[in-house]
Amino acid sequence: MFRKRVIEKTLNALSYRTIVKPESVSSVACLIDISILADMDLDHYIKELFEIQKNRITKIYYAPKSSKDLSLYYPQFNNRHLHWDGTLLHPMKKKVLSKKYDLLFNFFRKDNLVLQSISSHIKAGFRVGYVTADHRLNDLMLGEENKTADQFFNTFNTFFSKINTYE
Repeated sequence: MFRKRVIEKTLNALSYRTIVKPESVSSVACLIDISILADMDLDHYIKELFEIQKNRITKIYYAPKSSKDLSLYYPQFNNRHLHWDGTLLHPMKKKVLSKKYDLLFNFFRKDNLVLQSISSHIKAGFRVGYVTADHRLNDLMLGEENKTADQFFNTFNTFFSKINTYE
């Protein structure tokens, strides 16, 4: 219960931040629920849209339980990485969460405390995700019908290009 209150506080603070659509995207973070998008080649789509180098794309994975089958996905957070007091405990936490990104893709459809906590701690100017997730996590919310990578990025590009850039 205490964890939920702490995460709720960070989500509320996130909803009061200034939303900034970047003029150009030079760094992207992707928070990925492995059960949804484990085999999607995100690098290809992101490089095609923004023409950025692969090393400027950071992928953060989530699986409910750690498994040897999922060891290819790194850094990977799971339910055990959320401490009782609401803080994240992970060896890669500082490296991943200390960077600032122009754009964050939240590739998860259902909320849980770990995903909400990770997403709320990522420093991103603009956030994109599914409408079924907590609305405070995303600036642009896409419908759940965008299940494939092609559908998701085509819909994203259509709406993202129409948003005004503010400085």
